[in-house]
Amino acid sequence: MNLLRLLLAVSLWPGIYATLLAYAKILQGAFSSPSFPWIGMGVFGVGFGIALGAFFFLPRPRGFYVLGHELTHALAVWMSGGKVHSLHVADKGGKVVADRVSPWISLAPYILPFYPLIIGILWLASNHIWPELTSFGLAFLGLWGAVWGYHYAFTLSLIPTRQPDFLVYGRIFSITLILLGNLMLVGILAWAALRPVPASRAIAMVGSEWVWNFTELVHFLSGLLLRYLPHPA
Repeated sequence: MNLLRLLLAVSLWPGIYATLLAYAKILQGAFSSPSFPWIGMGVFGVGFGIALGAFFFLPRPRGFYVLGHELTHALAVWMSGGKVHSLHVADKGGKVVADRVSPWISLAPYILPFYPLIIGILWLASNHIWPELTSFGLAFLGLWGAVWGYHYAFTLSLIPTRQPDFLVYGRIFSITLILLGNLMLVGILAWAALRPVPASRAIAMVGSEWVWNFTELVHFLSGLLLRYLPHPA
């Protein structure tokens, strides 16, 4: 079973590359546009960078992260139609006991950023209730960038460890799904913020890159087989 997961993970690598190529093409026009929100992106980046520095040089809010981590496991269980029996949180780690397990449930905390999504939803809801809050948009982007920075810092710090979430399905399989899931999430959020092309065109561009890359891979592998397999007499 682990071998099958490894093969599946490796087969997804061209798709990850294709997704990156599609994003570059989609965002190319947005970057050259005079209306591109460079200031907002810069403030977000500053918040992100400050959080990374704080993660390495200041005490880490590990218990706070573990709480969000385990709540995301629980959310994934509920989204899968399951039932959570218990949830334990401590500074050294946490645990969710549920009636089912799956790659989605195990890897959800590394794909769905609990605190960034909660803060983003609260910000949108607050703007709907109090429109005058939009004047504090840059302050929100700085705070949001810091929360994202902490999320990714904690996530990356766990990848080299013997985290049970990775080991149960294999490290390469898990990291591949995490990378692909984060690419999809960040792509959706970037499109929602910038709207560089219509959604249908963005989906078509990503799909065409996937088809092109996998077609090229099949051609390459076919060429290898024809070259090295013995020919019939």
